[in-house]
Amino acid sequence: MGVLRVLNLAPTQLHTNSWAYLQAFRILCQSLYLEPSPYAFLYFYDTRPRQSTTWLSLISRPSISRLDAFSQSCKHFKDEYFKVVVKEEGKPYFLNADGSTKFPFSWTGTPSQYKDMGTDELSVGDKEVVETLMKAHGTIREEEFSALSVVKEGDGR
Repeated sequence: MGVLRVLNLAPTQLHTNSWAYLQAFRILCQSLYLEPSPYAFLYFYDTRPRQSTTWLSLISRPSISRLDAFSQSCKHFKDEYFKVVVKEEGKPYFLNADGSTKFPFSWTGTPSQYKDMGTDELSVGDKEVVETLMKAHGTIREEEFSALSVVKEGDGR
């Protein structure tokens, strides 16, 4: 989706609980035949902490939340890290066709902050995604989420 690029974050700078929101949003969009995008996703979330820091957490905007919060807490995520070595077959996951990186590979000192993004800040395609998701009533809980049928590539759509 490109959220890491928009937020200027390496994967390990995003709080681990926030990864659940990213994956859930991607699957929700795919199940509704919508194209997930960073800005459509960020419309539903704010970043924390607000002060300048080197890591970010995503917090759903209560008035428009479409996914319940991930129920488990993951503490001390900043105490550990891992190193990724990109092999040839894995390059499409990390590099764009032109060889540029899809997201920062190292921690950045300037993560972007988002709060209360308005629909006027969205592209036409992102507005369509947001409007479709806003038509859904209530939020999707964890047990309901597992019942969504995931759209796979080549499904005849």
